[in-house]
Formats: sequence, structure tokens, C-alpha cells
Amino acid sequence: MPDYRAIFEAVESTVIRVGSDNLPTEEIRKNLDEYKSFEGKKLSDADYYWVFVYVTFYSGFRAATVTARLPVIRKYFADFHLASSYGPQDIDRILHDPEMIKNRRKIQACVENAQTFKEIVSQHGSFQGYIDSFAPKASSTNLMRLKRELQHRFVGLGRVTTFHVLTDIGMPVLKPDRVMCRVFKRFGLVADEKDIEGVVKQGGKFAEHTGHPIRYIDIVFVAFGQVRSTEFGLDRGICLEKNPRCSSCGAKEFCTYDGPAC
Repeated sequence: MPDYRAIFEAVESTVIRVGSDNLPTEEIRKNLDEYKSFEGKKLSDADYYWVFVYVTFYSGFRAATVTARLPVIRKYFADFHLASSYGPQDIDRILHDPEMIKNRRKIQACVENAQTFKEIVSQHGSFQGYIDSFAPKASSTNLMRLKRELQHRFVGLGRVTTFHVLTDIGMPVLKPDRVMCRVFKRFGLVADEKDIEGVVKQGGKFAEHTGHPIRYIDIVFVAFGQVRSTEFGLDRGICLEKNPRCSSCGAKEFCTYDGPAC
């Protein structure tokens, strides 16, 4: 069985050590620690809708591209009541904003999801009430039932992006995006980068063996493998898709990667 604790601690310490070249270690730890209490946060209806909005935009785009545009995206989609009323002229107006991501399909999805969101809140009193009706933290079966329901009811949510929503609303599940799948494959935790169910299962193992919340497990591995994570001092990731920084990695003893490095 993999030594989940040792792997995670090696990855975590690498992120902090490399990031400390650009940010004080205390600041990096503070930014990371915010994710340790993520699952206990109370979200408003507006908070929940915002998760659906930014997940929609992040899907298929470089994270840095979307992150830079979040202020203008929020300007149009902070209020699901307002967004649910947008018509074709409003969508054209948003698309003509020079700061906005020019993707009609994603903007339209946010409008349609606002309408669905408004309907759910009307039926259940709040989006939290809707989530609670599934008792998703009681069992993995209930959690997966919620996943299927969200994927069915909301536009633009696929197998991976629905997990992203669940992770970011505080459910005990890791999002199996391309970064996570690549890193877990290199550590020999899954045989295939397309095995998203396997990645989700392995994420749970890390939480079980380290005692850390799954959202903390998620953010540490994301920072380790994505292009950059400036909030942790990483202007360049470590376990990159091409030319990973193996010389800076403290988890090499657990890694199976044998391609070109830098």
C-alpha cells in the first residue's frame, strides 16, 4: 500500500520550500491553512451560485487566464437573481466587454444555471436546503446521488467539473482535474490519467491517512502540479506536464516519472 502520509508530506513541504523563494514561509502556511477549515464554512445562496459560475469558466481554460478575469466575471454574475433575467441583448453586452472572456457558450450557461438556481431556491428555501436534502456527507452513495443530480440539472457540468463544484462547496471529495490525474499517475496511485473515479478514491485515502480535510489535500496537490500558484509563492509549478522541476521536488522517491525534466 502506498505511504500516503509520506507522499503528502513530501509534496506539501516541497510546495512550501519552493514557494518561500518568493513569499515568506509564514504567509504561505497562512494561505494554505485557510483550506483546512473549508468544509465547515457556511455558504450563502450567492456563494453557492458563484461556485457554479467560476467552475463553468475554469473548465477548459488555463487557470491563470480565468483568475485574471474573475473580477469582471463577478461583476456580471455575482447575483443569480439578476443573471437569471439576462436576455440576448445582455449576453451581447457582456461579450463586448473588452475585459470579459469571449465565450458565448459559457456566458449562456451561467444565465441558464442562474434560472435553475433560482428555481431550486424557491422550492427548497435556500440552496443549502437543497443540498441538505441529499444528506451528502452521510454516505458516499448519497454524495454520488447529489453529483448525478447536479450534473443533470446544471448546464455545462461534466464528470470532472461536477466534482469541482462538490469540492468547492465543501463536500468531502477531491476534484479529479488534469493536474490531479497527472500527479497521481506519476506517483503510481492510478494506472491511467483518465481514471477519475480512481483519483477521487485515492484523494480520500490521503485524507484518511493524514487527517487533513480533502480540500486541503486538493489545494496542495494542485499547487504542486499546476502552472503557477502565486498565493503560495509559486510563479512556476513543480510537477508540470512538460519538463517538470524534478531537481526541486522532495517527493522524487515516490515518483515513477522518467521523461525529460529540468
